[in-house]
This record gives sequence, C-alpha cells and structure tokens, in this order.
Amino acid sequence: MSPPPSSSNRTGGDSACPVCGGKGFYYRDVEVGHPDFGRAIVCACARPRLEQVRRRQMNALGTAVMLDEMTFDRFRPDGVGLTPERQRTLRAAYEAALAFARYPHGWLLLSGGFGVGKTHLAAAIAHEVTARGEEALFVFVPDLLDHLRASYAPTSPEPYDEVFERLKQAPLLILDDLGAESPTPWAQEKLFQLLNHRYLRRLPTVITTNRPIEAIEPRLRSRLMDVELVVHMRILAADYRGGGYVDHLSELSELDLHADQTFETFHIPGTGREELRQNLMTVRNAAWEYAQRPEGWIAFLGKPGVGKTHLAAAIANHVRQTQPQILFVSIPRLLDHLRAAFAPGSTLSFDVRFEQIRQAPLLVLDDLRGQASSSWAEEKLFQLIDYRYLTRRPTVFTISTADREMKELVNTDPRIAARLQDESLCLLCFLKGSGRTRSRRRELGV
Repeated sequence: MSPPPSSSNRTGGDSACPVCGGKGFYYRDVEVGHPDFGRAIVCACARPRLEQVRRRQMNALGTAVMLDEMTFDRFRPDGVGLTPERQRTLRAAYEAALAFARYPHGWLLLSGGFGVGKTHLAAAIAHEVTARGEEALFVFVPDLLDHLRASYAPTSPEPYDEVFERLKQAPLLILDDLGAESPTPWAQEKLFQLLNHRYLRRLPTVITTNRPIEAIEPRLRSRLMDVELVVHMRILAADYRGGGYVDHLSELSELDLHADQTFETFHIPGTGREELRQNLMTVRNAAWEYAQRPEGWIAFLGKPGVGKTHLAAAIANHVRQTQPQILFVSIPRLLDHLRAAFAPGSTLSFDVRFEQIRQAPLLVLDDLRGQASSSWAEEKLFQLIDYRYLTRRPTVFTISTADREMKELVNTDPRIAARLQDESLCLLCFLKGSGRTRSRRRELGV
C-alpha cells in the first residue's frame, strides 16, 4: 500500500509518516470497481488532529475550558449550608458520577432543578475519562440539534450522516440539559433515534435534565426508566454558584417568616361557641392529615385573621423536615419575583423563574384573592395553577373570601375557581364557617 503523489495536503499528516508521506491521506491500490478505488482514505497519523477538530466542532459548550474548571476536585459534594436531606442527594450524585467516570457502563441520569451541579458532574466525568486517553463526547442538547440541522447545508464541512453516526457510536456520549431543546417533531425524532440506538446497544451515556421524568417525551421516558440500564440520581441541592450554593427558591420563599406557625402553636379556644371550636379542630385535623402525606391540593378559605396562613405554614414547616424543597410564597411577592425577570440587570430569566415555581415539590400560595393586579398577573397565575392542576402536584392555597363558594373568585377568574372546586383533587376547608366544610364528596367535621 503506497501513497501516490498528490498536489494538496488538506488533511495535514505527519511528514515522516511512511504511509502518506505527510499528506494525511492515501489511495489504496485496488482494481476498478472496488469500493475504495479512487477514494482518499484518512491516514492514521492524521486522525488525532482530525478528531480534535471534530470534537471542537461538535462541542458547542467548549469542553476544553469546561473540563479545566468543572472537575471532581473542584466540586463540593456536601455543598454549603445544606439541610441533611439535600446534602445526602448531592453526595450520592457525586459518588455515582465518580463511579461512572472510573468505569463507564450503562446510563447515568442526573436530574434536578436549575444549577444544582448536574453539568459540573457531567463535565467532571468527561474530564476524568479523557484524562485516561479515552474518548468522551460532551454536547449541549439544543446545540447538538442545531449542529445536526447545519449539517444539511451544502457548505457543511461534515455531512449529516457522518455527524449523526459519530454521535450514535461515541464510546461515551454526554448529553447536557435534555429537555431544553425546542420540542419540535423533528427534534424529538432525532433525539429518539440517537438515544434508542444507544439504548439498544447499551452504549455508555450520561444525561442531565432539569425536567421531571413525567414531562419527557414518552418514548424517551420509557428508556430512562429502565432500572436495569439507567442509574437515576435526583439532586435536591440548591443552585450551585461560585463554589457555594444560592437557592433562588429559598430566597423567594417566605416560610422562615412563619417558622413559629406550627400545629402546636395553632390556637383553638377552650371556651366560646362550640360550633366554632369544632370547626377549627376539624380544619386543623385536615391540615395535619395532609401534612403527613401531601397529595393533591388543600385550600383554606375564610376572612382575614382566621388562621388560614397559620395552617398553611404549619403544613410547610412539617413537610420541610423531610422534604427541603418547599416554596411558601404570597401571591404579591410571587408576581413581583416574576416581574423582576424583565429588569435590565436580572441574572435569572423569566422562563427559569417560572419553571422553578411550577416544578416545586410542594407549593404554598398564600393570599389568593378574587382580583389580580393586572391581566398579565391574572394570566400568569392561571398558567401556574393550571400546570399544577394538570400534573396533580401538591399545592396549598389560602384564599380570602367571606363564603365557601368563593363567589368573588368565581366572578373574577372562573378558570382558577373551577380547578379549586374539583373535588377529586382539592380539599376545601372553610374556617369560621356557619356550616360544615365540604370536599371530596364528604363532610369534614361534626
């Protein structure tokens, strides 16, 4: 096999190479009709440089810079100022990533909210693997799809088939931020083809996502839920920034202002109207039962000062002991938080803010009233509440109203009122009412 003369050296090989003589490619001496006849074949001496170029082209995140900064040595597996439960999930994810980096096999799925350290751990895996001289392809999912689209262009340096094949066959593929892409049919189909190929062949793959599993496209979700292949680590830690953690939801939450409002401090008068005492005891017991197992919705209705916020805070304070991601926020503060995303100096986009609130494991919305401050606020509240209604996410409401039928809310926002009146999901508890609290087709109280 001797390299023939060539007038160009576009590949750039080793000038001392006995195969290509520094051209970077050669032609095989084969008969006419052979598949390799007249085809320039990349020489082995040029492959490292080509692979380096390809990695730069495919890695829109700039892996080289990322790997210098996001290593296991620079990751704090116990976080800073985390609750024991958050610390446990972060430490477990760190150890799972470290084990995967040492022996890449199967799939590793890292999920959690924005900025909890998923990308850092994924990049650390790539750093560890490439340091051993092995290949790891690290790509941001939206940029991956953009690169695939660009490969259709006639001027693309690499045809689509070659780009997609390299993704499918990568010894280790790391897909960062699955779910951040535009959910077009084309994008979903390409992702499914890619991941299904690797799924059927059990090729080592790391995936990070801030989306809940149930929100991922069903075909992909079924593969991500295969416990025989996929190790799923959900991180409950707060936002990882600059070596420490900044929890935007904790900053938004007002629960610390209600730390003294517990079930133990909820006062039920020992004297007075028996009907009123029984009502308070009944509603308190309903709140306590919900706190033991937060499922569906519970709403506390009544005039100002009857104890609605106290019981909502008592639920949140109780659940917080085992589930750190609790968001307790009044409606005015929530809307101010969303509006702040449009300020020139905002470091957190509206989409990120809204998504964090929508996905809160337990959301307490305090002081829902019949009239929003603007049509924009009304629409945002509906979008938030409707999402949690459709996904059946645990949610607690306090509603200022003089009657159990919420007439003011029904008149001003019948869409929200209709969801709150769905007895299959929401338990309505009216404090200081003249009758019994009805919900879920049963009566609470005496």
